[in-house]
Amino acid sequence: MQQALKRANLNANEIDFINAHGTATENNDEVESISMLKVFKEVPAFASTKGNTGHTLGAAGAIEAVYSILSLTYQEIYPSLHFKNVIDATGLIPANEYKKMSLQHVMSNSFGFGGNCTSLIFSKY
Repeated sequence: MQQALKRANLNANEIDFINAHGTATENNDEVESISMLKVFKEVPAFASTKGNTGHTLGAAGAIEAVYSILSLTYQEIYPSLHFKNVIDATGLIPANEYKKMSLQHVMSNSFGFGGNCTSLIFSKY
């Protein structure tokens, strides 16, 4: 996440929304949410689209990128479906309702498979 911000020449506070990898596994979600707290002084709105699609394995990053682009195009965020349990270590709660929202920069996280971890940033202009 820090490297994506650096390459995009953006500050963390300029990210309006994070499309989290959010696999709904305790370890992944806890590590991702702790990382968000380390990178962002104030964590922006975030959600995971895996509840909409399931985990599509190798295609997950591409699908998450498409959702991020759709968020920017239509200025809206899509909720984390089926969210139930707050992670005790962070207390972060994803967006759980569809919402129209002004977005300039969206971060999309894709973590896993052989240690490949990527954060992409998509910008409106």
